[in-house]
Amino acid sequence: MVSSLYNEVLSALESGSIEDIEFEADVIFEEIYGRDFKLKLMTGQLDRKETDTEAGKLHEMLQRRLSGEPLQYIVGRWDFYRGEFTVGEGVLIPRQDTETLAESAYVLVKDLEHPKILDLCAGTGCIAITLSELIPGSEVHAVELYDEAYSYLERNISGHDGRVIPHKLDVLSEESAEGFTCFDLITCNPPYLTGKDMQVLQKEVQREPATALFGGEDGLDFYRAIPELWKSALNPGGYIAFEIGATQGEAVKAILEVAGYSDVNIVKDFCGKDRTVVAKL
Repeated sequence: MVSSLYNEVLSALESGSIEDIEFEADVIFEEIYGRDFKLKLMTGQLDRKETDTEAGKLHEMLQRRLSGEPLQYIVGRWDFYRGEFTVGEGVLIPRQDTETLAESAYVLVKDLEHPKILDLCAGTGCIAITLSELIPGSEVHAVELYDEAYSYLERNISGHDGRVIPHKLDVLSEESAEGFTCFDLITCNPPYLTGKDMQVLQKEVQREPATALFGGEDGLDFYRAIPELWKSALNPGGYIAFEIGATQGEAVKAILEVAGYSDVNIVKDFCGKDRTVVAKL
């Protein structure tokens, strides 16, 4: 019976050392039986034998999850801020932590009539697309280097308002930076995990691209490079906003101050951890 499968899935996820088994079971069942599956369970609508199609899809999703594949890749999409973004192998999964960066960036330029915004290390495009939708008069560009991630960037742009302009470029290249001028804001969620961090990643995080995670042995390589390389892309008085690891605030603040930026502030996330650093040129 379908109604008994839910508890079986909970048990399987628990045996696989999945942390939030109820949340993940809910997501899996929503994919097969709809967002209202719990109501259907309560009202007896699922007191029936599962179909072959339902059983096959459930088995496939569960086995993929137990193998260590991220739930987000299995579903193929994930929520970020007010939107939903297509995800899969080869692109960093949008996380709630990064909503702090999007919100901080929005506050910096929301009162400008036609702000120009540049998002570096764009991945799925969740930051660039969110800002584009929050500020209809904005001109937003997104830079991503890697083929797989860039394909998701293009797909998500097409699936949203379509206004973000993608660029397939290396953000650590001086030549790339030379092509951009007169921006009011640069945002970036760079790779910032340290060498030690990379050695203790959760099994599912290991499936995400290392190029989107590893920021050098101390995690600060991109923070050292980007403020200098992309300074000429900013208008005087323009802003730069980074996502950071929870212990990197003071180090990134010092880097920005040495690079000539002012009004450097560390912004905390929903859990009270340092998550974003913003500065003014």
